[in-house]
Amino acid sequence: MKTGPNFNILVVDDHALVREAFATMLRREFPDATVEVTGSCTEALGAARRNNYEVALVDIELGDRSGMELTMELRTLPNPPVVIAVSVHQEATFVSRSMQLGAKAYVAKDAPSSELFDAIRSTRDGRSYISKDLAEKYSQDTRSKNSTPLAHERLSNRELEVMLQIARGKTPKQVASDLCLSPKTVAVHKHNLCCKTGLRTTVDILKYAQTHGLV
Repeated sequence: MKTGPNFNILVVDDHALVREAFATMLRREFPDATVEVTGSCTEALGAARRNNYEVALVDIELGDRSGMELTMELRTLPNPPVVIAVSVHQEATFVSRSMQLGAKAYVAKDAPSSELFDAIRSTRDGRSYISKDLAEKYSQDTRSKNSTPLAHERLSNRELEVMLQIARGKTPKQVASDLCLSPKTVAVHKHNLCCKTGLRTTVDILKYAQTHGLV
C-alpha cells in the first residue's frame, strides 16, 4: 500500500485515552500518514470541512450525537472520507445499520490492532471490511433472520442510543448528560422507543437488550 502526504486519518472518539491510543498505533503503523483526533461529532465535522481526510475512524456511540449520524454527514461532504465504524457493539443490527448509512468497514474495539490496519488498507483499495470474528457472527445472524425485523431495528439512531443507555442502568438525567440532550428530549425518545418496541419499564428494556445481545 502506498502512503503519502495526502493520506490523512481522522479519529473520532469521545474518550481521550481511547482516541490517543488509536492515534499512537496509527502513527506507528502508517508513519507517512497525518493523524488527527477529535472528541465529538461537532469537532469532527468542523475538522472534515477544513481538511480532506481519506479515512475517518468513527466510534458509533459518541457523546453529543450518534456516530451513525456523523457517518451520514461525512458522506455528504464534497470530498468525503471513507468511514470505518469502530465500536464495542457486536450485534448484527449495528453492523448492518452502520454499513447502510455509509460506513465502508466495521471493526470491533476488542479486535487486534492488526484488524484495524487491515480495515484501513482494504478500504483504501476500495474493499469493505468487517472484523473477522464479527463477520462470522454477522453472517450467522443475517442467515437466521426472517423477513420480520426485530423491535429495536425499527428505532431511530438516537432512540437506539437512549435504549442502550437505559439498559446499562443509567438514569434519565445521566442519559441526558452523556448524550448532551435535555431530560425532556430523553423522555420523548424513551416514550417513542417504548411505543415502537412494546416495552414498558426499565426492567423490560434491560431484559430485551440482554436477550438480543445489545449490552
